Amino acid sequence: MAATPVRERTRHEIVRQAMRLFQDRGYNATSLQDIASAAGCSKATVLYHFNGKPAVLAAVLEPAAADLAGLMDSAAGLSQAEAQEFAIQQFTDLAVRYRGVIDVLQDILPVIDEVPEIAQLVADGIRLTDLLAGSDDPLERDLAKFAINGLLGECRHPGERSDDELRKLCDIALRRILRSA
Repeated sequence: MAATPVRERTRHEIVRQAMRLFQDRGYNATSLQDIASAAGCSKATVLYHFNGKPAVLAAVLEPAAADLAGLMDSAAGLSQAEAQEFAIQQFTDLAVRYRGVIDVLQDILPVIDEVPEIAQLVADGIRLTDLLAGSDDPLERDLAKFAINGLLGECRHPGERSDDELRKLCDIALRRILRSA
């Protein structure tokens, strides 16, 4: 049975309001009741659409997770050097596009392994680090982690830089920190 337009709108509004609340208050400080109130529905309605707060979180993160999975699929057939260059370009784009999602992810990092609903996103993030490293050298992997964490921190502050400024910063920083093309 296909979802009705009203159900789709309600689900969309729940996800939209959850994203806003997770960014404003943090994931742990936001309750299902908070989400329901912001979305103009009952907590039971939220639970009709989602099997708990982790499922709401997964829905909030889903567009970014899908794009990251697509990046990983596209890089699969490339040489290590080509994959690194591709990952630098695509990571920069994703980081700018999903600034708000990054803010939410940074908030849940201490408990991210306890949220099985986003396990694939975590796995793809680890694979992205490997692509950015451009080699199996542990130092290069550590540098990739360092670069990612620093740039993700910069993406959390949307008012400080325009998208173009942030893209330029990400691209230059990744190329300087990593041994890339």
